[in-house]
Amino acid sequence: MNFVRRFSNCFSRKRIVPVLYKCHSAEQTKNHFSERIFIARMFYFVALVFPLKDKYTQIQQLLHFCLEYGATLLLSLYIIGDFRNLYHLIGFLPMGLIFSSLFTDIFSITIRVAILCKRRSILCTLVYLQDIHSGLQTNKLCNQVSQLAIGVFLSYVLPGTLMWYTVTMCFPGYEGVLKHYVKYTFYGLSTENKWADCFLFVITDHLLETQQHILSGFLIVLCWYLLGLLREIVESFSVIAKEEDDLERFFDAYLRYAKTVSSCVSRVEQSLSLLLLFLYGFLVFSIFSVTTYLMTAELSDVPIPMVTSQLVLLFETIIGFYITSFQAIAVHNVAVKVRNSIYEMVSRSDSQNYDMKSLLLTMSANYPSGVVITAWGLFSLKNSFLQKTTSGMITYATLLSQMED
Repeated sequence: MNFVRRFSNCFSRKRIVPVLYKCHSAEQTKNHFSERIFIARMFYFVALVFPLKDKYTQIQQLLHFCLEYGATLLLSLYIIGDFRNLYHLIGFLPMGLIFSSLFTDIFSITIRVAILCKRRSILCTLVYLQDIHSGLQTNKLCNQVSQLAIGVFLSYVLPGTLMWYTVTMCFPGYEGVLKHYVKYTFYGLSTENKWADCFLFVITDHLLETQQHILSGFLIVLCWYLLGLLREIVESFSVIAKEEDDLERFFDAYLRYAKTVSSCVSRVEQSLSLLLLFLYGFLVFSIFSVTTYLMTAELSDVPIPMVTSQLVLLFETIIGFYITSFQAIAVHNVAVKVRNSIYEMVSRSDSQNYDMKSLLLTMSANYPSGVVITAWGLFSLKNSFLQKTTSGMITYATLLSQMED
């Protein structure tokens, strides 16, 4: 009787485990769907439409076209005007400030154009990674919408402080400063009405900050999410390496795993590598621009809201730079962790198949070198990247701040 009971319990567990796994996968798939919807809606705020549906009505397509390319045109006109104004300021501003401001503008427009061109590729990569992640045999089950929402909130902190400074231009006593900024933005044009100038300047400045700083913040959130999925997919094999004792089954599992990870890394590289290059360019030159301004300006003569907004800009840019870097570097680090776990599994295996052991060790030794995120192949995001870029930013920011014509 006890034997029958034990057999019944074992049979029940074997029948229950697949059901629980399927429920877990279905629940994770549901979470990923809500995260995908959130990301798509997030980009609506910066006039970018990620095509979640295969077909849209003609009216929807027209609205999307006007929204996306209208915002792109506005940003392009502003950047052209900024180039014109920077050219006339040569000799009056430090060359380091002009140089860094010029490239900040260039990278801001290239980020938007690149997302417009690659959004379908990004969405396909997102769905692909989510599908693979949903099938992982892991006890971890969470919905990251709240974390994505925190990223969106932090992306709006900077425009909030910049808006504070912009609104102060409408206060009494700032009429001359407001007139100067309006002419600077609108190719030398302005109205005779202070409140009309104020309205136009506040609205336009907010839209421009949305396209420059909020868009880059949303891109950081997107990269953080995609690279986080990739990191967990790469790391999943270390669990198998700790639990599997049969060498042949482990070898077959490694071949399937390596093929899957290679496909994931290839898709991420195809959709994100160029964007990462533009994003890093925007962040680095934004840091250069702010540090050059703060180191060369007479801060005692600068309004407090202006100094505060620049400090917040510097703080948020540095945080965004390191968040993106840490997440990208973690992908390579977990690949190294997987390689070490394979070494441990082979060392404790009692199998006499030394040829298979040798082949497995050889393949795993070269494995981490293929799991590296790059910025369009120009540089690899590994541990040495942060040390070099941090020292480089400090050095070049100091040099740029001293470059005067």
